Amino acid sequence: TNAFFHCLAAVEAINDRLRNDFFYIYKNAAVETRDFQQKPVTENEVSFYLYTGENPKEYSVIGQDNLDQFWNTTNQIVLLIHGWTNSRQSDWMEDLKNAFLVRDKDSFVIMVDWQEPANQLYYVSSINTYDVSKIITKLLVNLYRNYQVDRERFLLVGHSLGGQICGFVGKLFKKETSETLPRLIALDPAGPLFSTRPEDKRLNKNDARVVEVIHTDGGTFGFRNSCGTIDFFANGGSSQPGCKKIDLADLAGSLSEPVTCDHRRAWAYFIEAVLNPSDLVAQKCDTWAKFKLNSCSEETVPLGDLTTTLQGNFFLQTNKERPYAKKVSGGFSLSRLLL
Repeated sequence: TNAFFHCLAAVEAINDRLRNDFFYIYKNAAVETRDFQQKPVTENEVSFYLYTGENPKEYSVIGQDNLDQFWNTTNQIVLLIHGWTNSRQSDWMEDLKNAFLVRDKDSFVIMVDWQEPANQLYYVSSINTYDVSKIITKLLVNLYRNYQVDRERFLLVGHSLGGQICGFVGKLFKKETSETLPRLIALDPAGPLFSTRPEDKRLNKNDARVVEVIHTDGGTFGFRNSCGTIDFFANGGSSQPGCKKIDLADLAGSLSEPVTCDHRRAWAYFIEAVLNPSDLVAQKCDTWAKFKLNSCSEETVPLGDLTTTLQGNFFLQTNKERPYAKKVSGGFSLSRLLL
């Protein structure tokens, strides 16, 4: 028995060391120039994959010159933007795309794939976010100016570095058009190399009329502090239940998975919230400690309310596995995509 607990302690120590080493490298890599980047990101390295409710399993690749289907549309256009080392083929991108199409079959969902620039050393990929943002902004401005698409139709959702990209797009769209995007949703936006930047160099509450931020790994891979008009802190915002499981039969897996588990929970919670808009209810509160003492405002909002204009810090608790909501009600079923 003692040997068993010693083994657990040793594995946990290695996990913590991996976590600390990763964070130290990213946080202290003081890169603010292009010295480490061989070339700017080009439009050929950023692709846009369009999905619709009519045929949710098939995509069409769109670009600046084949946007006729968007002419004067009143349908929502959702852009999903992945983070570091991910691509449009990441499982969560597929799941979130499906969730949006189930919730609103008339919407357009565009997966933004910047796989090659995202699969560099972290500090290079973090620099690449600005070039990627310019390419995305070019598409949105084209739709807005040349295809009569109301800016109110746009919704950007990004995870990690993708969350920071959302902020840059908001800034650039405003600079190009003098108009403000209606809503950005940042899923645990990247913290390393961004947490010490001034607001105009990272995601901030002025990047859209509503900037929603879901914090799950603050202080490690995610941004710790409030940076939106409304910030959701799941389980306090930095450590998620169920994310420190040790599997002695699979030490390799248990060493790597906990490193990013908290960070990944942001999109896991959000996917569930899109499908179950009334679940995952958050409460406005000053701090996590006060939330646990039930010493908060009576103001609440579900994580799946994509129209909220409430502001401030909101806290919620989740289960350690799916369904994450403490109270589950009826929602949308992904099986509808198969009908």
